[in-house]
Amino acid sequence: MADEPVGSSEAPDAPRAIVRTRSRVSIVWLIPAVAAFVGLYLAFWAWSERGPTITIAFDSAAGIVAGTTVIKYKDVDVGLVESVELEEDLSEVRVTASMVKELSGYLTDEASFWVVKAEVSASEITAVDTILSGAYIGMAPSEEGKRTRLFQGLEKAPIIRPDKAGTLFQLRARELGSVDVGSPVYYRWIRVGQIAGYQLDEEGESVRVQVFIEAPHDERVRSTTRFWNASGLDAVVTAEGIQVDTPSVMAMLVGGIAFETPPTVTVAQDVPENMVFELYPNKQATRRPRYSLKTRYLLYFEDSVSGLVPGSPVEFRGIKLGEVLDVDVELDRETNAMRIPVVIEIEPERLGLTLEELESDPRARVESMVAQGFRARLATNNLLTGQKAVDFDFLEGAREQEILYGRAYPILPTATGGLDAITTRVARIVDRVDKLPIESIGANLDEVFASLASTMSSIEDATALANAELLPGMTATLARLEQTLASADAMISPDSSMALELESLVSDLSQAADSLRIMAERLQEHPEELLRGKSE
Repeated sequence: MADEPVGSSEAPDAPRAIVRTRSRVSIVWLIPAVAAFVGLYLAFWAWSERGPTITIAFDSAAGIVAGTTVIKYKDVDVGLVESVELEEDLSEVRVTASMVKELSGYLTDEASFWVVKAEVSASEITAVDTILSGAYIGMAPSEEGKRTRLFQGLEKAPIIRPDKAGTLFQLRARELGSVDVGSPVYYRWIRVGQIAGYQLDEEGESVRVQVFIEAPHDERVRSTTRFWNASGLDAVVTAEGIQVDTPSVMAMLVGGIAFETPPTVTVAQDVPENMVFELYPNKQATRRPRYSLKTRYLLYFEDSVSGLVPGSPVEFRGIKLGEVLDVDVELDRETNAMRIPVVIEIEPERLGLTLEELESDPRARVESMVAQGFRARLATNNLLTGQKAVDFDFLEGAREQEILYGRAYPILPTATGGLDAITTRVARIVDRVDKLPIESIGANLDEVFASLASTMSSIEDATALANAELLPGMTATLARLEQTLASADAMISPDSSMALELESLVSDLSQAADSLRIMAERLQEHPEELLRGKSE
């Protein structure tokens, strides 16, 4: 029997193989895929949550450590220092820090950064906690300004911060005094602000001081408000005695400025920010009249200016007009003589000159006063210390002089007078006495005295001779005069006969006068009796 091929279709009930298609990707690969997705998500989340990176330039990196020093705002960590590097020119230190994203909109050119570390001053001790925790960088965010990632760090915390309400004002002073940045500002000796800064003005003749007054006390500053330096004792001598105004102990130690709004006739107005006020040296100065115009003049004195210094008063009959600014010495090239120029600054309004007069023709009024004898003289202001002052007055008989122009300041005419004039006259008298021929005068006096002595001797001899001849006769005459006076005394004595007779005579005369009076009265009543006689 022939063999049949295997797998023939005729084979009964032969099983069939089922072919299935399987995936070539194993489920094991899903694990790293999920891990990668989670990693990417976390990376994206971290990137989206990460804040901006900024760069801060400081003069020094003292206390700043990369990876450790944090940036704080209101004691909350808002950033971390990542690196600290020097600039290429070695001028500054560049600090790179990462910030939280919540501050992205507050990182503008108005924001500020500074290093906070422990500091001890006369007024306070700050950031004591940094002694243990280390220094950190403080910041003051701001929405105003343009966004930036480069900042200039400050050495100290700014006085004015965006989160602190208040108003900034400008004060003008001749000198800074003992105040400094951070010194307090007082109202009724309650601290209401502090000094934010200061600098010289463009001309360099005064100091501009910026003061920041916190709200709501900034509303107390009005158009009539006056500021003064409250850093020392303010003593003034009045008719009631010595009045002393003492500030707080803190103000005496660290300096400070005080202000008040005195009651005035005019209504006080609100003032804008950066309004300029005058800073007075003390409280007493705030009570003096306020004048806006000041004029400088030049004086030349022939008297000694010993005791005249910058700050000495310029007065008119005891009323202060201004003060001395400078006392110097110069050589007059024409006469080859030394002169002493004195620069003074006066307030013309104190002389009754109005702003209208000074603005329309500032020279005319002063020239008219000079023509009437208005002169400057040196006067002794204090006999104990020898301090002098410049005293103006109208002098009678003053020689004609004019104001000279052409120098830096107009030159006013001067005159000698006062104690210096008396001293000069005494000195001239002494010089004349020194020039007298004292020796020859003494010799002549000796001759005169010798002649006088001879004359006196002759007079004494003549007197002695006269006494010898006249004395006996004068003695007899005096004896007779004494007898005459005794007789007269006896005659007018009350017990003498002459006195009794005189008394009787006076009595008779009195009785006769009475009789005549009675007869006159009778005749006045009965005049007919002169013809017919007395009726029975």
